[in-house]
Amino acid sequence: MRAWSCVVIAAVLLVAGCATGAVEPPAGTSKVATKFPAQGTKWRTHAAGTDGLDTTYTLTALGDDTYEGKPVFRVSDGVDVFVFDKASHSWMATLRNGQERFSASPHDGSGSTELWVGKSWMASYTYYDRERGRSFSNVTYWWKVAAYADVTVPAGTYKAFKIEGSNPFSEVVYWYAPDLWVTVRRVYERNAGHYLGYGKFTTEL
Repeated sequence: MRAWSCVVIAAVLLVAGCATGAVEPPAGTSKVATKFPAQGTKWRTHAAGTDGLDTTYTLTALGDDTYEGKPVFRVSDGVDVFVFDKASHSWMATLRNGQERFSASPHDGSGSTELWVGKSWMASYTYYDRERGRSFSNVTYWWKVAAYADVTVPAGTYKAFKIEGSNPFSEVVYWYAPDLWVTVRRVYERNAGHYLGYGKFTTEL
């Protein structure tokens, strides 16, 4: 399972299909609108994990499309296509050869169209593991923007928002660099109580 596919299990909310959180930042707090990279943009990512995963691959922004009647943005690693809801900037599905491998309904709630330090929200969805014939309703995740600071990865040092998410079975931390419009680092860890068992996966630009 590729690292992006592993990460999407970590997701969101209290009532299926909704997200709640602060609408506006406190006075004096800067907020930044998130964007998807331009169609055709390519970036290399290294992924490593406790299951022996150790690979480098190129991600390509495929651009806008529709999926299940919703506007989406698509990214490919050359094997899988990752589908993101444009309205929430959150992951919806991982496809291979046009078929779902994993999906979240309506989406996993991990993204946000605007970020500021201190922002927090909850999200909930139904998660589908099509490969194993499993599904989980009301998956609940708590998210917060913990910091805006330098993060160093193999490709360099970037200013990025550090976004943390957790639920009783897994945790995810990712760093979104607004100057690049991509996530430059992501760490996903699931505990032994997760249906797939313990695992830790890191992806870096």
